[in-house]
Amino acid sequence: MHITLRQLEIFKAVAQCGRVTAAAEVLFISQPAASMALGELEKHLGPLFDRHQGASLSLNDAGRALLPKACELLDRAVEIEQQFNRDNFYQKGVLKIDSSSTIGNNIMPRIIGNFTEEYPGIRIDLMVGNSRHIVQRILDFDIDMALVEGICLHPDIDVTTWCDDELVIICSPLHRLANKSCIALAELADEPWLLRESGSGTREVFKEMIVAKIGAPKIKMELNRTEAIKQATADGYGLACISRLSVCREIESGSLATIKVDDLSLKRNFYLIRHKSKYISRVLQTFSSYLLSC
Repeated sequence: MHITLRQLEIFKAVAQCGRVTAAAEVLFISQPAASMALGELEKHLGPLFDRHQGASLSLNDAGRALLPKACELLDRAVEIEQQFNRDNFYQKGVLKIDSSSTIGNNIMPRIIGNFTEEYPGIRIDLMVGNSRHIVQRILDFDIDMALVEGICLHPDIDVTTWCDDELVIICSPLHRLANKSCIALAELADEPWLLRESGSGTREVFKEMIVAKIGAPKIKMELNRTEAIKQATADGYGLACISRLSVCREIESGSLATIKVDDLSLKRNFYLIRHKSKYISRVLQTFSSYLLSC
């Protein structure tokens, strides 16, 4: 049996893209070359994909078992090249990281900026998205790690508590409850709400801490961008529940106001997540340790 790194690279790309043609485009090779390499690999190991109509493919049991091992071998190969490339000593590389919006927009730019000043040879590619989508990208080995707002309970994902955060209930400065304190949560039951989309970490906290106590909210808008929620709230269309990190400037300037609810704690944690089978390279370990020390 002779398996090459190139075959594993093509296998990984097909697994992530779902089509041989798309994988070939990502790798800048021809579709016949990708098909031939995948065919040779399956001659050695047996079928790795279920074939569907329209040329789409999905991993079968054998393919799912191979994917983390293939990713580890490819990561190790890159690490070996970096280690023996002059004096790199694990100080060069590219990490693909996802984060949910509150973290990505308010925390990560500063952290990445400071980190890359200390480690100029390491580049961080950050994508901001929905927590549910991020978890799937971790499971598909599309990214190295992620930082999310909601707890992840998937058995294949390793979760590490990173830092804490606090949500606040915001409204227009002209709202009747603006800047009031000691409001009973029941007083908000009939208010219209402007919420993040389902699957976001902020929406999950809202469900756990507010919906569980007041029942189904009156949702006036569902928006997938924090800036849109802040603008709609400032314009008086309803209340919102959002991270204090995202609205501290608007609260200070007076363009948004808060409502302090009696006996309601909206504290939560941010989490670092990785696939349990993900190979932890020295570059990934360096950045993870840096994050956990912040």
